[in-house]
Amino acid sequence: MNEADTHLLQLIQTGDQDGWRQFVDRFQRRLIAFALHRVDSLATAEDLVQETFVSFLDSRENYRGDGELESFLFQILRYRIIDHYRRSGITREFPVCDFGQEDSIDALATAESTEPSVSWYVRREEQNQATTVALATAIRRLADDLQSGQRFKELEIAEGLFFARRRNQELAAVMEISENEVAVVKRRLIGRLRDDLRQSAERAGNWPDDAVLADGLLSRVWEAERPSCPKRSTLGKYTLGILPDAWASYVGFHVQTLGCSFCRANLEELRPGSESGENATARDRLVQSTIGFFRAHVGV
Repeated sequence: MNEADTHLLQLIQTGDQDGWRQFVDRFQRRLIAFALHRVDSLATAEDLVQETFVSFLDSRENYRGDGELESFLFQILRYRIIDHYRRSGITREFPVCDFGQEDSIDALATAESTEPSVSWYVRREEQNQATTVALATAIRRLADDLQSGQRFKELEIAEGLFFARRRNQELAAVMEISENEVAVVKRRLIGRLRDDLRQSAERAGNWPDDAVLADGLLSRVWEAERPSCPKRSTLGKYTLGILPDAWASYVGFHVQTLGCSFCRANLEELRPGSESGENATARDRLVQSTIGFFRAHVGV
């Protein structure tokens, strides 16, 4: 978690209302942008983002700060959107990546759900805490190493397999490489994660269950941690066309080919001229509507 987010959380803990206003203002535009691609109106999106901030107040004691605060909020919002459709009697769930599909409400109706509940995200320590935290650490280390070494093809394969949950054959076709190359890289990546987990387990005096690297858990942790999503500063440079070619190609793959819904929301917020009068009014309403909940939750 970065220093700015840490500072805002400290202000919130002390009941500082201006700190809460800054917090809402910091995140609400990207949250609204995310929700607007999943629901049919700005009013509904605004209501769901308000619910997200209230849910954050309810669960903030469970946020340990070992992942990005933005990711924590996005996960809550995803669950709020799914719950919104369920209340209407509609089963409409969606993956974190659109993988080249049109990002529309209609496309969500047939999407396969990969969504863990919010309680899984904020209380995952209740089930095998040490192993899951170790896996999150290993995933972050792997993604950092691939990014810093600019080994972008391997990172794209990792994202396609573990973040977008694509099969080897499907990913190979999109990347225009052989299925065998995908399989070889997959084995190498999983081997790297397994070695990392074993080293952590040895230091802790226990031994991990190999089942922890089953695709389901590995993908859920990758979705929650978002270790390979470009930083906002990188996305900003991408919108300006000033990234080095290798980085620009990777970011393009991440947001266009994979269709990362989180980074697409960030890009929409960062795009010049994205602050319309209607959205600005919604932002003001959100700040005002959540102040009362904030007072009630922190006892001011």
